[in-house]
Amino acid sequence: MLSKIISRQDLPKLVDALAKDYLVIAPTYEKNVPTFSEVESSSEVEFDILFNEKLPMLPPKKVFLPPKQTIFRYSLTKGVTDSCADISDAVSHNKNIVIFGASPCDVTGVGVLKRIFKDNYSDDVFLHVYNKTTIISVNCLDHCYENCFCETMSANDPKSGFDIMLTEISKSKLIAVPNSDKGKQILRNYPEIFTKITEEDSVAYSDALKLKNKNFKTEFPVEGLASHVEDSFESKIWEEFAQKCLFCGSCTFVCPTCYCYSVKDTVSVDLKDGERQREWDSCYFPEFALVAGNHNFRETKEQRFRYRYLHKFVDLPRRYNFEGCVGCGRCVTYCPANIDVRDVLKKVRGVM
Repeated sequence: MLSKIISRQDLPKLVDALAKDYLVIAPTYEKNVPTFSEVESSSEVEFDILFNEKLPMLPPKKVFLPPKQTIFRYSLTKGVTDSCADISDAVSHNKNIVIFGASPCDVTGVGVLKRIFKDNYSDDVFLHVYNKTTIISVNCLDHCYENCFCETMSANDPKSGFDIMLTEISKSKLIAVPNSDKGKQILRNYPEIFTKITEEDSVAYSDALKLKNKNFKTEFPVEGLASHVEDSFESKIWEEFAQKCLFCGSCTFVCPTCYCYSVKDTVSVDLKDGERQREWDSCYFPEFALVAGNHNFRETKEQRFRYRYLHKFVDLPRRYNFEGCVGCGRCVTYCPANIDVRDVLKKVRGVM
């Protein structure tokens, strides 16, 4: 069988082995906040984040779309001196990348970004990093914490976008299910860590998936949500929540599927060299829709608050046939105004 078994106590061995061959991104703590960071050994990895009902604050999108990123460098005399590929390879020390410990909803989020950055217009910067990255996901058998609603958004059981899915089948063992050639290669490369699956392991795996199916329930119906949100365009609901919102942009930055960015050029004093950078932006910022002539397409707070919901729950589903939200709950967790996206949607649907 292609699937293999790894003992829980061997997870550090796996990270150490991978770190010799790849640049490894894994869950860590920074200033007491769970996050994804580059690690050089298993001693830096916080494995409790994987199994103790926590999500890193920033999702894996930071690997493919960093908060601030140099797209290319240029010279007045030489033209482009460093391409996006050159720069990203240097950042990763010319190694391929492994993201270790991504949750299923984060895998779904990366899949959303891939479609957006590949369909219609191909973003070479994003895709170059994506194509050199292997994702090892850890399955969730229950809601990872109280703000999670991934089942509602159909994001907790991705069929693609990951290379290996680790599922806990007992307190001491996990089954490693490959989902790509890259995943199969990792299982072959480390035979001292991955062992053969037994009949008992197969049964335990089936039982684990049954338990997952039992534990996850939807919080509200999503069918027809796009029409409900669109039909509520003139509703007072947007004004009600906009009055609470601080428009700090936190929800957009921690969201696995928010991808808006601004672009600027930084030029040397002698005007001979420069670099083009992109950095995260937010549709909640007043200047986001500001254009020449000082016209703002979304001048009021109500318009800006409503736009994000229109984009996630109307535009993206209709354009790509997937939800623009994966139900990870980060926007709820890190909102200083305590706005819960579920409350907004339930009010729109008239179930609250």
